[in-house]
Amino acid sequence: MQAGNAHYRRGADLPATIPVFPLAGALLLPGGRMPLNIFEPRYLQMVDEAVGGARLIGIIQPSLDGALRDDGEPELCSVGCAGRIISLAESGDGRYLISLQGVCRFRITHEAATKTPFRLCRIAPFLADLDEDRAGAEVDR
Repeated sequence: MQAGNAHYRRGADLPATIPVFPLAGALLLPGGRMPLNIFEPRYLQMVDEAVGGARLIGIIQPSLDGALRDDGEPELCSVGCAGRIISLAESGDGRYLISLQGVCRFRITHEAATKTPFRLCRIAPFLADLDEDRAGAEVDR
């Protein structure tokens, strides 16, 4: 799978742990694009760290039943999609306008305990999504 200037051909091309952005009502799919307006301080920091690293962010739905953790954060669905930041613009008023390109779906295997204000999850990528020859033919959308 190509996303921007990067090629992801096997699971080893992806980091084992990525930051995740719980986003209700939005769905990123492999090969798809998603514009985002980032303004919350914790997600501004997440974008800064992602841009300085692998440029990947996981988009995932909060738990569909509305369940919350003890700290008030939403529980997460088990499957999301990793997206590569392919464009970033600063708005001048403290926001980032970014575009993500979907790389592959993933399953959360473990949420990492972290001191960052954003969430980090260990992931297991759906390797079939990385097969450029199939080009998403078997992705049930």
